[in-house]
Amino acid sequence: MRKLFLLGLIFFNIKTSYSQRIFSGNYDAGLLLAYDSISNKVTGYYENYSGFGSENSSPKFSCLFYIEGVVSGSQFEVLTYCPNDKTDSIMGELQIINNTTLSLKLKEDHGGCWNVQHFSEEKVMFSLVKQNPWIQVRYVTSDKTYFYADKSTSKKSKTYIIKNDFVCIDRIEGDWVHATFVGKKTRKGWIKSSDLNKF
Repeated sequence: MRKLFLLGLIFFNIKTSYSQRIFSGNYDAGLLLAYDSISNKVTGYYENYSGFGSENSSPKFSCLFYIEGVVSGSQFEVLTYCPNDKTDSIMGELQIINNTTLSLKLKEDHGGCWNVQHFSEEKVMFSLVKQNPWIQVRYVTSDKTYFYADKSTSKKSKTYIIKNDFVCIDRIEGDWVHATFVGKKTRKGWIKSSDLNKF
C-alpha cells in the first residue's frame, strides 16, 4: 500500500511539473515573450517607463532589455541585455509559476531600471494578458527595415521600423519572417530575417 502511495505521489509530481508550460504572448507590466517548442528557446523583452511629468507625456526614466534562454524545467537561466549591446549582459532566472504566471529575477539591475522596476531585489511577477502564436521575439539590427505584403522584394510597403525595435514572429519561411511590431500602432507583415538579430 505504501509503495502504491509513493508511486502515485511520484506520478503526480511528474505530471504537475510537466503540466507547467510557458505561453507566448503579452504579459502585464511591459513583458512580451515567445516560446519555440521545437528549439525549446524563449525570447522576449521587457519595456516600461516612469516619471511622467505634468508638462509633457514623455517619461523621465526607461527600463528596456532583451531576454533569451533555453527552457529546462520550470526554473531556468536567461540572458538579458540591451539590444545590439551583448557586452553588458546580466544573467537572470525565469520561473514558470503556473500556466499564466511567470517570475523574473536578475543578478543586478540594468541601467535605467532602478527608477522603473527593481529586478535584483526580489522576483518580479508577470501574468499572461493575451496569448499569441509567437515563436520568436527579435530586434532590428539594421538602421531601417521595411514591411512587405508578401515574401517578395517587389511587395515592399512604405511602413518601416528602425534599429533596436522589437518584433514578435509567428512564421519563418526561408529568409523571411512574418512579424508584428507592437508600438503606439501595431504593424504586421513580412520582414527580411537578415535585418534582425541572430541567436
